[in-house]
Amino acid sequence: MEKQVFNNKNKRYSSNKNYTPLNDNLKAKKLNLYLKLIFPLIILVILFFVFSKITRNKNKQIQNIFSKKSIDIEKNKNIFISKCKSILDNEEILENEMMKLHTTFHLGGPAKYYIKPKSINKIIKILQLCKEYSIEYFILGNGSNLLVSDYGYDGLIINILEPNFSELKTEKIDDTTFKVIVGGGILMRHLAIKMCLLSLTGLEDIIDIPGTIGGGIIMNASAGGKGLIYNSLEKVKVITPEGEIKELSKKECELRHRGSKLQDNKYIVIEATFKMTKGNKIDIQKTMADHTSLRYSRQPMYFPSAGCFFVWDKPKFGSLYQKYIDNNLVSYKVGDAMVYTHNIAFIVNLGDAISKDVYEIVKHIEKIMKSKYNIDIKREVVVLGDFT
Repeated sequence: MEKQVFNNKNKRYSSNKNYTPLNDNLKAKKLNLYLKLIFPLIILVILFFVFSKITRNKNKQIQNIFSKKSIDIEKNKNIFISKCKSILDNEEILENEMMKLHTTFHLGGPAKYYIKPKSINKIIKILQLCKEYSIEYFILGNGSNLLVSDYGYDGLIINILEPNFSELKTEKIDDTTFKVIVGGGILMRHLAIKMCLLSLTGLEDIIDIPGTIGGGIIMNASAGGKGLIYNSLEKVKVITPEGEIKELSKKECELRHRGSKLQDNKYIVIEATFKMTKGNKIDIQKTMADHTSLRYSRQPMYFPSAGCFFVWDKPKFGSLYQKYIDNNLVSYKVGDAMVYTHNIAFIVNLGDAISKDVYEIVKHIEKIMKSKYNIDIKREVVVLGDFT
């Protein structure tokens, strides 16, 4: 009987509910939390791998495109140089020619291709090939007004210089007037001397300009702002980038201070016609001697340079020299390149400079002119190649 009562008590206080221990509840909550965190993470990982695969495929496609393009470019270059060799004689074409041998700065790395064509017809054919195969080219005279990168130039240099394109013809118009027809590759100094020997006046001022007559016309060679060939020039014969020959009058050349329409259109001057007058040889020689003396007193004739590096508008911007003084730019030096102490218009190679030294000076000057005076100073010297 007592046992039965006891059993009934147990039934009274018992329940049909199943109770979960406290530790089990915590484990369940943690598991739910982990699942909530892990599931998005798994999705992210899957998306990452999918995206990576797509990116790799895309990059591979891009690389293949660029690789194919590079192969095509190289193939074009090989075909181009092969065709050039079929046009030119062996002595007219060089590969990886050091540009420091052909610039007045005595600086510059190798040009991919360097040619010195002997005829107008060959120049035309080469220009047509450049257009057909998208080959970059640069027209070189005597190498003045030029800074070439230490890495060189990955294109074609077309050199128009003596003895090619330096022929000279004179035609008498009357007792005092002569027409002089000269090739664009003749050095200005040599032309001035030849005119003096013929007692013809009008070009004696160009005696000490280190460039070709073609380059001098394109850049409108000047000293002290005075165009030295303008008064005597009558017309020019040029080759266009498309390989066409054109004859332009002096007016059509649109000569300006340190430039011209010829430069803008990338024309090659292969011939120039001047109108000269009979003069006294002694007077011509004296003028030439005076110019030489003045040039040696003002310019760094004993150090390699590229001529005046910048074009400066003094009436508009004031004294360049004073700005150099105020910013410690006189004699400013990087490596073995220096702003010439006695004429700040020049940057000189003291002997062992590299192109990068000169370029760092140029960038430093440009930065100061822009930041302090808001002047975008214009370069007269052409900078060719990669300096990065």
